[in-house]
Amino acid sequence: MGRFLDLTGMRFGRWTILRYVGYNKGSLWECRCDCGKIKNVRSDRLRYGKSTSCGCFRAKVTAKETALKISKHGMWGTRLYREWIQMKQRCSPSCSKTQYDRYYGRGIRVCSEWEHDFDAFAKWALSNGYNDSLSIDRIDNDGNYEPTNCRWVTEETQANNKCTSRFVTYNGETKTLAEWAKKLNINYSTLCSRLSRGKSLQEIIEEMGL
Repeated sequence: MGRFLDLTGMRFGRWTILRYVGYNKGSLWECRCDCGKIKNVRSDRLRYGKSTSCGCFRAKVTAKETALKISKHGMWGTRLYREWIQMKQRCSPSCSKTQYDRYYGRGIRVCSEWEHDFDAFAKWALSNGYNDSLSIDRIDNDGNYEPTNCRWVTEETQANNKCTSRFVTYNGETKTLAEWAKKLNINYSTLCSRLSRGKSLQEIIEEMGL
């Protein structure tokens, strides 16, 4: 065994050495952390920086890093942030039964660009007319939440575009508007616009000479 080195009173990281307590695979020292916790630590772990606190410092740093990550965009708690969270919740397998049937169960998903990146979603939203009076809406109710299929609309417009009111029966066939638009080769937005003015699908087809 080498020459005994008295560490009493020394500091290593957040540890203050109180006293020598014995030997167990190395010299053991009773240490007090800056947070007040007492623990026995081997001298080699102290001198080589393998133990610098009781763990409270790492926990504090982790909490700070998490808080910075959450708030870095400066929009934590805003309505736009809630829109992003709620959008993802609707498309989650753990959503409510009603939402499951309308979203996840129908294969509706949030695109990879938005799912894990609020900044990307916020940038798109603020560049495409978002304000706190509007809600996100999918143009094609059979499509995903993605930049090319989303817009910001009033509650009235969104209500008119709900999946439950977007099925139309014509000649004995019941399809969504998106399916009718594709089958009849009609622009989806044009079809929705004409239907919203009170015209029936049959009238639209006759007017367009289809």
